[in-house]
Amino acid sequence: MYPIMASVLVLLACSAPRKAIKPADELQSLINDSALLHAHVGIMVTDASNMKTIAAFNEHRYFVPASNTKLWTCYAGMKYLGDSLVAGYLQPQDESTVLLKSNGDPTFLHPDYAGHPLADALKKYKTVQWQNATMQTTEYGNGWSWNDYDATYMTPRSSLPLFGNVATYAVKNGALVSEPAAALGLVGNAGNFKDTALRIFRKFDDPYFTVMDQGRAKRVTTTLFLTPQSASQLAAVHLGNDWFFDRKAAAAGTWKAVYSQPTDSMLKPLMHRSDNFFAEQTLLMISNQWFGVMNENKVIDSLLKADLRALPDKPRWADGSGLSRYNLFTPADYIWLLRQMQQEFPMERLKEILPTGNDGTLTNYYKSLEGKLFAKTGTLAGVVALSGYMYAKSGKLLLFSTIVNNHNGAAPAVRRAVEKYLLTVWEKN
Repeated sequence: MYPIMASVLVLLACSAPRKAIKPADELQSLINDSALLHAHVGIMVTDASNMKTIAAFNEHRYFVPASNTKLWTCYAGMKYLGDSLVAGYLQPQDESTVLLKSNGDPTFLHPDYAGHPLADALKKYKTVQWQNATMQTTEYGNGWSWNDYDATYMTPRSSLPLFGNVATYAVKNGALVSEPAAALGLVGNAGNFKDTALRIFRKFDDPYFTVMDQGRAKRVTTTLFLTPQSASQLAAVHLGNDWFFDRKAAAAGTWKAVYSQPTDSMLKPLMHRSDNFFAEQTLLMISNQWFGVMNENKVIDSLLKADLRALPDKPRWADGSGLSRYNLFTPADYIWLLRQMQQEFPMERLKEILPTGNDGTLTNYYKSLEGKLFAKTGTLAGVVALSGYMYAKSGKLLLFSTIVNNHNGAAPAVRRAVEKYLLTVWEKN
């Protein structure tokens, strides 16, 4: 009987929930703040020099992190995309024809970048044969809010992005114009439109638009849903050559990689403006590099089994951007990741990629910590998150993660409450 009782006691001890460190006064004040009073709150702050815990509350409980998910994507991109992005692979057939394998590069023809080496290379040929787009995933991620499909924050993924997969339509002198100009060809009734304002409509999984009369806006920015056919059409018009798409396996032979932009020139806006599209395409590029197909789930599964296998709490990771509410991570996971990034990459590189106080998505917040705090925000309805690095008043480097779920108030009020708390942590350390 005694051995049995001992076993029961051991099992009870193992199954007991992990206790959070008792909150200090300032942490208790945050938890009791009116903006967070009915919310679920998770916090962890550690000293980077010795990983001693400074504050913790619900640090091993799971939360929806919103765009804090991009920290995991950024880690993967920094580690595996190399110094420069591969825009695509070319195999010339003769002086007039070239074969193209796309690589999911989101900067291809993106207006934020002045030079586009792949476009320059393709313009030299009369005919482009685009082979075997290797998408093995959907344009929209699992757990995304599908009714926002035409909102630019939810740009659909594709194997050959063009212009950031976004187009702007406007009325000029009573006629419809577009940026890029090639996107005008995706509007079925563009030639018949003679109004002074517009309303533009695209079905969920359709690349083509219809312009409605009696619209209210003079300028509308919307997403491009690119099929191989519509992408070929856009590229042909923009580059001035003939495009053909072939679903068969890409031809054997020697393929030459064409590089586009420095990797960090894509990762920086990914983090500074929380670019969902750049984040999603980052995982697809890594997938294409590793597996020859574009599938975010393959990359996520591999990362969790290898690079991230030592995480303190097993997460549920669904996408690259954090648009999905299926994502679940703990604050302790984020502290582990921040530590890992600090160990694997120079701190100066991290400080360049992450926004600092009063910068990017932190504009108007942490003004006094400009150059001292470097972090990623996260926001969805009912979700506010912030995780990153902070150089305290003493000069010591702190790692922190704060995630608030299920608040039912104004997000700015939650952000200000968290800001007040972190400023106190900065002052006392």
